[in-house]
Amino acid sequence: MSAPTTNIPVAIPAGASSGAPGTQPPRTIAGSLSGSLSGGVPGARGIAGRLLHGTPGRMRLFGLLGVIAAVLLGAVSANALLASQAAVERAANNTAQVVRAQSIHVDLLRADAVATNAFLVGGLESAESRARYEAAMSRVASGIATAAAAQPADGKALGVLAERVQTYAALVEQARSNNRLGLPVGAQYLTQASAGLRADAIPIVTQVVKANEDRSSKEFDRSNSSLQLLVGVLSLIGLVALAVWLAKRTHRYLNPSLTGAIALLLVALFVTATTITGIGRATRAVALGDFQSAVTLANITTAANDARANESLTLIKRGSGAANETSWKTDRTDVDTDLDRLQDATLISLWGDYVASHQKVRSLDDGGRWDDAVKLSTSTATDGAAKTFGDFDVAVTKARDDAGKTTVTNLQGQGGSAPLLAVVVALVALAASWLVVRGIGQRIEEYR
Repeated sequence: MSAPTTNIPVAIPAGASSGAPGTQPPRTIAGSLSGSLSGGVPGARGIAGRLLHGTPGRMRLFGLLGVIAAVLLGAVSANALLASQAAVERAANNTAQVVRAQSIHVDLLRADAVATNAFLVGGLESAESRARYEAAMSRVASGIATAAAAQPADGKALGVLAERVQTYAALVEQARSNNRLGLPVGAQYLTQASAGLRADAIPIVTQVVKANEDRSSKEFDRSNSSLQLLVGVLSLIGLVALAVWLAKRTHRYLNPSLTGAIALLLVALFVTATTITGIGRATRAVALGDFQSAVTLANITTAANDARANESLTLIKRGSGAANETSWKTDRTDVDTDLDRLQDATLISLWGDYVASHQKVRSLDDGGRWDDAVKLSTSTATDGAAKTFGDFDVAVTKARDDAGKTTVTNLQGQGGSAPLLAVVVALVALAASWLVVRGIGQRIEEYR
């Protein structure tokens, strides 16, 4: 039986060969469907083109930019709030470290002042002097450990300091043992200990104090992060420009949703700027007030104790302590300058009493009455140098401790509401973004 044939003509494209059946692949239904589908389904570029075509398309594009602007404003504002609060926390931590390092500095020189003055008595020093020395050295040891744990960046320097302090303490013990036996070599050990303390240990403490003062100063400046809000201001300007363009394009001059978004963001930006400015102003007040007072009082305390030690060393050297007396005069100038800056009448009066006692000690020593000079230097009577200096040291130490604690407390109280405000601002920005989408969507529907 012969194969069926069809009389339906099939068109052959111009230029196509009509030769043998094997010269062209047969056209199939699958191939025809594939060809039509590949040319008939629009791609991503086609969809984007239709969405952004004409005025509705531009509305969609500008609406997307408006959402980005709202989110950006919220993110920048929240970040600025958190950055200010974090800067205040770091400033408080660094300030606390400054206070710790200054306390170490003060106690080292206080211990040396006590040790050198007790050495003048000869033989075994009094139990009171020994207790004061050991208490100061104990505070130094605990202070180094606490400071190293609180600020890892200072750990290496404080480790070296601990070694230098141990060397100093060992030399003092050697001096004490020889002095108890009445051996003159004890004076050499004590002189070596005091010189080593100032040459090897004190510079390390000074560097730690300066490093943390610099860190504190930088964090004080960073506490006012209002410059970040310039990005938020630009975002807000962009949203206002969008509202103006939309009003002109649609001839509908009030868009409640878009206007509400702008109003919310404006309030959020204002609250953020006000809060950050307040934190920066309060932090700066602490930096220039309590913190500066604490630093000045610490400088006074260290210089005063250094002066007291130099007074004793001048007597110990019996006629060859001119360099120590020169150092005492330098210390006095430093104390006088800082006291004039503070204008604390009580401290000025107490320091004046000690200076008067010291001048009497020098007058006796220079007049050849060394034994009387030693008695006056170690005397706890009303006009004795030990009494007048002790009264000043107690008063200035209390003032320094109070100023340091007040500084840290005031800094820790700043920026406490910043995290909560950051969350609120972020939520406001999200709400504003939704209002932008709603406002643009309404105009697109009306345009159609």
